[in-house]
Amino acid sequence: MDDKEKTLEHARVTPVGLTYKKLEEVTNGFSEEHKVGSGGYGVVYKGVLDNNTEIAIKKLHQMVGLDEKLFTKEFNNLMRVQHKNIIRLVGYCYDIQHKHIKVDGNYIFSRIEERALCFEYLQHGSLDKFLSDKSCEHDWHTRYKIIMGICEGLDYLHNGRPEYQIVHLDLKPANILLDENKMPKIADFGLSRLFSSTQTFTTRTFIGTVGYMPPEYIERRHISMKFDVFSLGVIIIEIMAGPSGRSTSAEMSPQQFIDIVQEKWKKRTQEISSHTSHEADSLEVKTCIEIAVRCVEADRKKRPTVREIIDKLNEIENGRKALIGQSSAGCKSERLVIDPPEARFPFEKDRDVSCVLQLTNRSADRVSFAVQVGKSKYRAVPDRGVVQPWSRRYIVATSRAQATAPANLQRDDSFLLRSKRRQTPLNPSHTS
Repeated sequence: MDDKEKTLEHARVTPVGLTYKKLEEVTNGFSEEHKVGSGGYGVVYKGVLDNNTEIAIKKLHQMVGLDEKLFTKEFNNLMRVQHKNIIRLVGYCYDIQHKHIKVDGNYIFSRIEERALCFEYLQHGSLDKFLSDKSCEHDWHTRYKIIMGICEGLDYLHNGRPEYQIVHLDLKPANILLDENKMPKIADFGLSRLFSSTQTFTTRTFIGTVGYMPPEYIERRHISMKFDVFSLGVIIIEIMAGPSGRSTSAEMSPQQFIDIVQEKWKKRTQEISSHTSHEADSLEVKTCIEIAVRCVEADRKKRPTVREIIDKLNEIENGRKALIGQSSAGCKSERLVIDPPEARFPFEKDRDVSCVLQLTNRSADRVSFAVQVGKSKYRAVPDRGVVQPWSRRYIVATSRAQATAPANLQRDDSFLLRSKRRQTPLNPSHTS
């Protein structure tokens, strides 16, 4: 095992560079038996490193001018994000080779650029395969978990950083991957864009996937945050009503479609659920299909924001707990859920580097918090505050500028988060 593979196995700070020769080795020369998928801009292969780590290697096609732009854009956006519902970049390859070719009887050297992005390998593949698997009738709880995870991942892209938002622009089942627990992870950021505000932009180029594009883009090439919301609505409809669900919904009124989907899931959940659990499932089904129908409104101004969708889903989670007798009023835990549990700071010499921590309050109480960090190395903003019931807040954690990289690109430092149910923010002397 070489040093780069050891780093890849243990480091969560920054992706590592891998040679093209190494990628050829672990994919048997990018052979067909290692191929797991393909798209307009590249082919994805499965590779297994010497340490038995499985990785997915996205090798970009050779397209003059375009591959450089796509590679750089996707790499930068992936370096900016870290969330449980976003695919994790673990490595990359950017090799330049010169190969000889014969032209008019003479040999010349041609410059060949090989680019690849390496991701965590998710064994259950993409959501479109999950939805098309007719041999397995996936239950409502699995589907709801997938819907919730996609929404949380998209909420992070749109609202996770205070200085900009990321618009994906190609959200579809093929670009959502599932891990061994059916947790969804949004992937393929090749078409994504950074927005510094809630403005609408116009593009001349045609991007995205037909069926997941909103009408304002098809007709006028307008791009806004609501582009992703429309795509999300189509995906939720397909999760709940099957791959043909969107075309079915277009043939009737929104309320008729909502009623049909509710009735379908009412019959299925009644067969396997207790009375109270069935009521809770029905509440989730009703809310999710209503959200989906709102997301695909032709008028983008009528579509909800992703944050509004998350707030609505949090409300029904509270309702589920009340229905099945697990109201959070009886919950003894005062801790907030933190994501990600491990912060990553890509090293940049003499520059501050930031990442975002998400605090989730899954109770009906207001929970106040205070963050304690080693102030010589880090800062956290805000470092104290209150998370409202059934909601989340984001903390921007910053690693202060360093002249040299830490050993093995890893740090063993810790952030201490103290929390307590109370009506006012914590004072440092009141933490416990």
